[in-house]
Amino acid sequence: MVHGHLFHFLDELELQEKFASVSENIIDVKEHTDPALLHEYNTVLPWVSLSGQQGRYFAKSAFEKADQNFSWGLEIKDQLTLVWKPKTRSILYVKQKNYSPKKLRFWIFHTFFPMAMELNQTYHFLHIGAVKLQGRTFFFSAPSFGGKSTLTDYCIQQGATLISDDALAIDKKGEKYYAIPAYPYHRPYREPETLGYPVEKFAKNAQSIDVVLLLQKASPDAKVIIEEVKGIEKFKAFHQSIFIEFPFRKQERFAFFGKLAQSVPVYTITIPWDLKRLDEVYQAIAGLTNPKNNR
Repeated sequence: MVHGHLFHFLDELELQEKFASVSENIIDVKEHTDPALLHEYNTVLPWVSLSGQQGRYFAKSAFEKADQNFSWGLEIKDQLTLVWKPKTRSILYVKQKNYSPKKLRFWIFHTFFPMAMELNQTYHFLHIGAVKLQGRTFFFSAPSFGGKSTLTDYCIQQGATLISDDALAIDKKGEKYYAIPAYPYHRPYREPETLGYPVEKFAKNAQSIDVVLLLQKASPDAKVIIEEVKGIEKFKAFHQSIFIEFPFRKQERFAFFGKLAQSVPVYTITIPWDLKRLDEVYQAIAGLTNPKNNR
């Protein structure tokens, strides 16, 4: 399962998988060879930088009007074009000169499908690392290059279960919030256009959200300190971890993650900038696996 869905790559033998069970959440991924497909999409946004490449978005109408039936697309220059077809719950792709199956998988799993789920109001996504450690789910929140990938990697090496390396879907059912496991790959060093190495211990089902850790870089000789955050400051852990910035959804996202912040404990943790002290950081986090542990 990837973001709670199964992906059926109909035209790429390299990516095809046999599913052990039938699921309603199957997304068909099909090659499209007719360039006229794109003629009906008359809203085209300027080129922007995406994961080291140039990309641009297009749609039949303004993105501000996006709903559950909103069809749109993403072009990655010289590589591929992706189109989301909500009525058939499928993704069409058009190959360009630098296309490869691995790039198709990367752009769908890492970028395109999360955006589709945000625009269709299925999930909200966070740019966050997440693992399950001794029965509890931990979120690692930090700005870019703030250490969350390195810490996620170290936890995996110690036997933790991976939930998300990068893009994590959050679902709400009733008054409870759940993390939807992303994909079973991890890349501790951000090489562009790759999902990283496969991970054996990967969460298969939606997970509760138990602890959020707001990582704070510190000098190599700093003490590892964990302190609980209260009040509006808790929201910072989610605000700085926005994966997809849609200005027209800002108010909705604030309300969603504001309520989530109220329902889960948030801590700051000082991270000495020294790889030799990662185990010390890990042991401090492991100390929070007992929900009765107060700091």
